[in-house]
Amino acid sequence: MLPVLVSMFGIAAAQMWGGTKVSPTPTPAEEEEAIPAAEVELFASGLPMSVGDVPAGLANITAQGCNGCHGEVHDQWASSSHARAGRSGAFRDAVLRAGQSTACTQCHRPLAAQHATLAAGYIEGDISRPNLVSNPSFSATLMAEGVGCAACHVRDGAVVSSRPSPDAPHPVKVSAELARSEVCSHCHQLTYPGATSSFYDTFGEWKASPHAAAGVQCQDCHMPQVSVATSASRFGRAASHSDSPSLARALTVIVELADAQAQRGIPLEYRVRIQNTGAAHHVPTGNPYKSLSFVIQLRTLEGEVLAASESEVLRRIMSDTAPFETVSDNRIPAGGEHVFGGSVLAAHSVKAGPILFVVGAQADGEPLTVLQDIPLELN
Repeated sequence: MLPVLVSMFGIAAAQMWGGTKVSPTPTPAEEEEAIPAAEVELFASGLPMSVGDVPAGLANITAQGCNGCHGEVHDQWASSSHARAGRSGAFRDAVLRAGQSTACTQCHRPLAAQHATLAAGYIEGDISRPNLVSNPSFSATLMAEGVGCAACHVRDGAVVSSRPSPDAPHPVKVSAELARSEVCSHCHQLTYPGATSSFYDTFGEWKASPHAAAGVQCQDCHMPQVSVATSASRFGRAASHSDSPSLARALTVIVELADAQAQRGIPLEYRVRIQNTGAAHHVPTGNPYKSLSFVIQLRTLEGEVLAASESEVLRRIMSDTAPFETVSDNRIPAGGEHVFGGSVLAAHSVKAGPILFVVGAQADGEPLTVLQDIPLELN
């Protein structure tokens, strides 16, 4: 069991009230002093955090400000779950179900300036009962950006990168942590005090996976290297910021049928094996209230649904109150599989001819994703 991330709940008063201000343009000597050779430790002060001074050469620390020079990277981020983190329906639902705890909001809006109120402590030490106080450094603009650029890339008057950039028009500090899974753990791992199971356990699932043993990092799948305009004047290889590989890349679907023929009016029996061959964590993972449903359909070649099965649902069920223990869990771990079977029936009244046996998957509130379609003949 991974330890509780104490930094998630400890917020220094100085950090709470720390705003941002524009630094004066440094002299070469000052700039050299401001950018030490040692790597930046990105989340040493816990969440939510103050990132300190606005780096010289930048007007602000919003994603909009970064867009002017890093447009293509900005557009990748804008389509990502990070950009939607502070406003998505799943986030709002989780906050309602988890009560007033700041454990959710401090990751979905990791900057102190993104919060109109901040926790000045917790009543009787209960993190679901924060003592909230007004935050004079609140920025509605930053709040709307969710997990924006500054959350990982701005610290104490410098832009943080995984590699040096001596000709950048702003100070740059280096952090190799950006390319390691541990940087993801600050938000993708959470254990409530007193719990025997983690509330968010994506990092823990990765840590126990064959991928981790082989040195495969979260960034290798979620932020693969792509050819991109890294700035307004430079093109090269850089990490993608779109963050979400497809479900079809994570799963292999093995369908077992007795025949390539289906008969109208007679149930077609099937057995399906869903194998997690691509994700280095459980499927689904993340939000503990998330589920993933699989459905079997018989379709015409034009896409008309002739028949459909009941849903096969993968989910983790949590207790209703803190510390939110796991009650049951049938999700698929890395390298594991889930097997289910049943039958689907095409009515006598439908037209005979070529059809498709479709295995689809659907996350909460999302459209159906076709994972497998197998051509059959309907008689």
